[in-house]
Amino acid sequence: MRRPPAVGEPTGEAAPLRRVLGLRDATALVVGCIVGAGIFRVAAPVARHLDSPGLILFAWVIGGLLSFCGALCYAELGAAYPKAGGDYVYLTRAYGRLTGFLFGWTKVFIERTGTIAILAFVFAEYLGGLLGYGSLGMRGVATAAVLGLTAANVAGVEHGSRVQTVMTGVKIAALLAIVAVGWWARQPVLAFWPSAWDASTISSLGVALVFILWTYGGWTESAYVAEEVRDPARTVPWSIVLGLAAATALYLLVNLVYLLVIPTGEMAQTPLVAAEVMRRALGPWGGALTAMMVMASAFGALNGYLLTSGRILMAMGRDHPCLARWGVVHPRYATPHAALWLNAALAIALIWTGTLDAIVTYTTVVISVFYGMAAFAVIRLRRLDPDTPRPYRTWGYPVVPCLFLISMAWLVLDVTFHRPGECVIGFALLAAGLLFYRRAGQPP
Repeated sequence: MRRPPAVGEPTGEAAPLRRVLGLRDATALVVGCIVGAGIFRVAAPVARHLDSPGLILFAWVIGGLLSFCGALCYAELGAAYPKAGGDYVYLTRAYGRLTGFLFGWTKVFIERTGTIAILAFVFAEYLGGLLGYGSLGMRGVATAAVLGLTAANVAGVEHGSRVQTVMTGVKIAALLAIVAVGWWARQPVLAFWPSAWDASTISSLGVALVFILWTYGGWTESAYVAEEVRDPARTVPWSIVLGLAAATALYLLVNLVYLLVIPTGEMAQTPLVAAEVMRRALGPWGGALTAMMVMASAFGALNGYLLTSGRILMAMGRDHPCLARWGVVHPRYATPHAALWLNAALAIALIWTGTLDAIVTYTTVVISVFYGMAAFAVIRLRRLDPDTPRPYRTWGYPVVPCLFLISMAWLVLDVTFHRPGECVIGFALLAAGLLFYRRAGQPP
């Protein structure tokens, strides 16, 4: 039976990464990346598809359970293969160098840099609302945020992790403040469940889950720094599970108070639900307080994604000669400095060209294909690589990996059906990665 290749290994006299992160650091990274700007913005589109509080909360529970299926799969893979790069490593081992490269191409050069740019711009946009500067100022502040956080992460993973831990604490406190204020301002709920269930209810639930699963995204992030955590066989699985559990609990509490303060029919027409909850409870200055909460949340997620993105590109640089210049580790700071600065440069280019939302939307469907393949890699690698120790084994195997694979397949089909044009562009970008791979003379 074919044995998977070694992936993401340092070459030559490359400086090693340092194992300095503990369970608290890794868990803070997961929570900080999951809880970004989504929880402040997706309540309205969810309410447009689901017209009862019970259905909305049920959808958030289903989204959390599906995410847990994926998290349990990544927990096994991260414990078995504790290398920087996360799912790039797993996909390469399970399916070969080309599949791993195409995932990294889509993740690093398109989807992830777009996410970084959006988070930086959201931070600058809300700060601009408080300080009153214009569009040019927003782009300048977003650029400064990316450069400053990149410099902190280049100076040492400890610095980036310290920023992440502090900002995660701030955003948790912010969400708990919304819960407390919303509970105090709650109103009676007249109809918790819909009067009837039919095929259209199930269809609407499926569309709403697209937004919800996007908001849950980020639970994979500690896998990308597996080479820098202490006792990765224990730390990586626990950080993924604990981080997702904490985020799920926060999401359910926040959505509960949203529904207790604003009726679902009205919520569907309220783009910034969190700000409206705070305004109703605290008056005009509640909006300014919400702006500061969103800024803190976006800033923390921005730092987390900058920290992990460099590790994906570094792992690719170790394996692929055409990217070797970005696979190096700084001899003094023990960080992938070249990869971090390239990520920053790409994100800043997006900030100034204004193509952010389109790029992320185009690649959502492609990334979901790779996530499904990573879940199936749990099954495939148990057969291809049975001798590798697995300190953690996916609970509910093989049902859990198959359930997550089916959910990702459903998501891809749903997005393809509703937005076929954007899916074509997404796969065209993937094809561009294949062309680059072939032109660079990479082996299959």
